[in-house]
Amino acid sequence: MFLNSAKKTIVIAGAGFGGLRAALDLNSALRRDARLQKDYNLYLIDANDHHLFTPSLYEMATTLYDDAKAAALKKAIALPLETIFAGGPAKFHQAKITNINVEAKELKLNDGITLRFDYLVLALGAEVNFYNIPGLKENAQVLGSLTSAVKLRNAIEQNFCQHLAAKSVLNIIIGGAGVGGVELAGELGGYIRKLKKKYQTRLRVDIILIEGQKEILPGFHAVIVKWARARLKKLGVKIVAGEFISEIKNNIALVKSQNEFLFSVLVWSGGIKSNRLTADLPFKKDPKGRLITSNKLCPILTTDKECGDVLVIGDNCCLIDNPTLPQTAQIAIDQGRQAAKVLLAKIKNKPLPKYSPIPNRYVLPVGGKFALADLGFMRIRGLAAWLLKETIFLKYLFSILPLPSALAHWFRAVRLFIKND
Repeated sequence: MFLNSAKKTIVIAGAGFGGLRAALDLNSALRRDARLQKDYNLYLIDANDHHLFTPSLYEMATTLYDDAKAAALKKAIALPLETIFAGGPAKFHQAKITNINVEAKELKLNDGITLRFDYLVLALGAEVNFYNIPGLKENAQVLGSLTSAVKLRNAIEQNFCQHLAAKSVLNIIIGGAGVGGVELAGELGGYIRKLKKKYQTRLRVDIILIEGQKEILPGFHAVIVKWARARLKKLGVKIVAGEFISEIKNNIALVKSQNEFLFSVLVWSGGIKSNRLTADLPFKKDPKGRLITSNKLCPILTTDKECGDVLVIGDNCCLIDNPTLPQTAQIAIDQGRQAAKVLLAKIKNKPLPKYSPIPNRYVLPVGGKFALADLGFMRIRGLAAWLLKETIFLKYLFSILPLPSALAHWFRAVRLFIKND
């Protein structure tokens, strides 16, 4: 079955931060220009019915079941795509992409539809990289979706109850001390305190953060790393740096030095890899499997030419002039905005704008109303940084939702997750 039209078709593949931004900007352009709307269809394709604010997943995974069931958590950080694009002209279609044929300009979807495109923006997002570590994929929890967050929360409480009955120590291991691992480790302390209060116990719970590099938060400024270490220590998190997990066997994490760490719950946040759909595309790739693109975000074909009908943004994009650009939501949004500008220039036969990445700035929450922020010109920590984090969240909601809806989502999320603190 084909999804056909006499109009030309722009497809955004993926509704993450980059894909959503590109779709919103193009949607606005079509609304403003009746001729463009007459000539072009705009489709956003995603396997989920919502846009997920992934930076809040760690809070979702550490919210007590008594405080919020899964449905309430979803409402807080999952924004319905049908609502965002109500009234068009962009059309959201929920389906999983199963194959991309660049030569034929077709996408095959799991609902039997084949979608033809004239222009394609690849914003597929990354996948978890288990690095072929024996036993890791089979035994580790991950944190990348609504389902995985609820699953992790439930697993921790179930194991807590089991160890309470057995009067034994509960060990929770987090593999990987990048942003996700540090955020989760910091927030787990509050969740454990609430579980102890709920079950009226002083059960010993050890949270162990294992990082393969010499220091946690690889690539971050030394001051931020120092502050993060101090904060995690205050929260009771044990840090093991310079130890790569080499095997998981019988609830034991083995590391390269042959040390062993017993666990009941293992969370893996040790890395990502390119989306599997990009593996067979006829584009050049970097050692990590990312698609190498020009400064116009166009992927480079194996023949060394640019593919002008496809743009790549987000986790699968490797800029030829800036291959170390971090894979963050902030950069993905920036690239999504740029992709819309490039496509509009193509459509109007104007010179294509070159992409100049914005400086990477970040706010890193580390348990409770405490965060670390690197603003470039200054670094701050504590409550002020946490308030900045919430302000950024609200600003983001304003950028994708009408004012009343944005405020409602923000208040719902803050009221819910502040219970963790």
